[in-house]
Amino acid sequence: IFKNPAFKRIQLLEVLDILLIYTYIGHWTVQSTSLLLERKINNMASGHGFSATLEKKLKDLSVTVHSIQGISQWVIHHRKHAKTVVGHWYKELQSGSSNRKLTLLYLANDILQNSRKKGTEYVTEFNRVLPKAFHLVNNEKDESLSAAVSRILSVWEERKVFEDDLIKKYKAYLTAGSSHSHRRIRSDSDAKKRIRDSPPVPKPEELSPAESPPKKREPPEPEELFKRMAAIDRSNSVAADTATQQRIAALPPEVHSSSLSVGLKDKTAVNQLMEKVDEAIKLLSDYTARVEAEVKEREDIHELLDAYIWQQKHLLRETKKKMKDHQGKLEKVTKVRQELQSHLASLPDISKLPTNMVAAVPTIGQELAPLPSAGDLFT
Repeated sequence: IFKNPAFKRIQLLEVLDILLIYTYIGHWTVQSTSLLLERKINNMASGHGFSATLEKKLKDLSVTVHSIQGISQWVIHHRKHAKTVVGHWYKELQSGSSNRKLTLLYLANDILQNSRKKGTEYVTEFNRVLPKAFHLVNNEKDESLSAAVSRILSVWEERKVFEDDLIKKYKAYLTAGSSHSHRRIRSDSDAKKRIRDSPPVPKPEELSPAESPPKKREPPEPEELFKRMAAIDRSNSVAADTATQQRIAALPPEVHSSSLSVGLKDKTAVNQLMEKVDEAIKLLSDYTARVEAEVKEREDIHELLDAYIWQQKHLLRETKKKMKDHQGKLEKVTKVRQELQSHLASLPDISKLPTNMVAAVPTIGQELAPLPSAGDLFT
């Protein structure tokens, strides 16, 4: 076991932990400990093999769609190694040129969008390094690179890959400290080559909707949604309760500050102040509970609105798709009609033919005269 080269990668403390635990629980046997160590070493060996394969794949990564999607599908399949994948990805990003950084960000985009339905491993891991990654992009001072990365962020914002607050932070990292006078603008030919060779990032309107609505909320019926929105209208909200707000504003200062009650020596005065404090507590508790209930209701309505908007976008895309299909069919039918009209125009006008020729032309349903036999042709 110790001759296994992967053993060098195991920390000595991990091996000692295994030995100590087995000794403590009384299971100290050569066979059991040997098997456990062998399993541990083999796991490390497989992890080392994965890292080596990953490094090679990242080195071979090109800007083509085929290359990006191939590696993306491979790492998604091995999502249990998400931390290792993202670590190697960021290492490559640090040492890469502007073109290389953009290719790696296209890879991250593909991984993030296609792995979400299987788990959040990559969303979590990428979230830890993306701020530093966008800072590196910003340091490149490359306008064409920043524009391409901004498009990726717009896609993530539309697809809800990350929360809106995170997207805003990413955009801030991307533009922090940048100024037009310090940008290094590449030549037009270089910029055109980058755009031509880069795999296309889908525009938000071209993206297919998520398979489930935000937070998996069932889209509400319009009547139900409008009813709840009307019920919490400003006129019925806590903010419109000016009477309670005036009562809170009119509370005596001694109920807000304990220092004002230090000088009270009369028991009656203390009891009176206690009554005022109890009333203030009840008033504030009731008002706070109402505010919390309204906040919860508004948050719930917000989620329902997100689900309703998702549903409408989904229906809009489906309708546009059907419209496009039917427009294609209409074009085909119109083309057939034009061909028929052209063919019809090329046919002779029967009314202008001689009478004997018209009589020879068979009508629809009329049987044709039999063709001559071979013997008739040579007589």
